[in-house]
Amino acid sequence: MTSAQPATKFRPRPGQAITRKHVLSTVYDLISKHGIENLSMRQVAQAAGLSTGTISYHFGNKERLLIAALEDAYELPSDWEDYRGSPAAQLRRLVMGYVCRPGGDRFWRFWINYLAASMRDPEMLAHQQQRYVRQGRFWAQLIRDGIAAGEFGGQHDPERMADELVVLSHGLLVQQLIDPGRKARDNARTALSEFLGRLAIKLASGR
Repeated sequence: MTSAQPATKFRPRPGQAITRKHVLSTVYDLISKHGIENLSMRQVAQAAGLSTGTISYHFGNKERLLIAALEDAYELPSDWEDYRGSPAAQLRRLVMGYVCRPGGDRFWRFWINYLAASMRDPEMLAHQQQRYVRQGRFWAQLIRDGIAAGEFGGQHDPERMADELVVLSHGLLVQQLIDPGRKARDNARTALSEFLGRLAIKLASGR
């Protein structure tokens, strides 16, 4: 799995969008329960109730299927429009997604398996690195917009704060995956809320 070619995107014909979501949902389920090493296209096809040929036609190979699953999960949430007009609310909506739900979160279990596998696969690793860069830039823009809207203090450096928030959120996520109990989830929620609270503090010199 070291192809240098770009990941093949699923291109659904009319009525096929649900199939794509169904396949990727199946990937999250299988990997969160059984890990990534033994996952096969045939296994995904059987669990999704589709043919192996259909899976291969739309995603190419296992590596590209995994990359598609990672990319799809980072899409903006379906209720994103509800937060339009408030960069602070948008950032909170994204950041609080790093607090696992009771019983664990199948995407984050998929994510930790993907991360481990990417240490042995240059293309997967490069894609994950690109995700972090894009995420940092997006969060920095939300902070910049929040400053412009008067929701965040003007003394903050958007890029630096976004970098700190990316590191904090992923560190707390790993802690929750290691210790999937209520205390770890509560600690993560508190730490992230406190960070967002710091962003909202406006110093006299930063107005």
